[in-house]
Amino acid sequence: MALFSQFQTFFVSPFGEASVADELNRFLRGHRIINVEKKMIDGERGTGRLFLVEYGQEEKGGGSYSAKTDWREVLSAREFAVFDKLRALRKTVAERQGVPVYAVLRTITSPRWSEGRPVR
Repeated sequence: MALFSQFQTFFVSPFGEASVADELNRFLRGHRIINVEKKMIDGERGTGRLFLVEYGQEEKGGGSYSAKTDWREVLSAREFAVFDKLRALRKTVAERQGVPVYAVLRTITSPRWSEGRPVR
């Protein structure tokens, strides 16, 4: 499945309802967050912070690989050796950076590299 970015905005005022902050927190907990930009606003909607949240949304269907693909059957021996090295490197980098493995390199991308296909 491909991951694509989407955006959501929230305006939280210190003088407004707490429900807006609660809604923002629920949203953040329930999505794969890529970036959050905060800006202090003093305008016609009042004073507060505007949050622009960029989050990842998985594309449903259309992928050429399933999560249960046995790459030994799909790739040649040489390609699988490269893929296996990339997978090990990905795990090492993720552990060193303290991030999930998928944050380093998506699984669907690794086989494409080992096959010599362009990465999108």
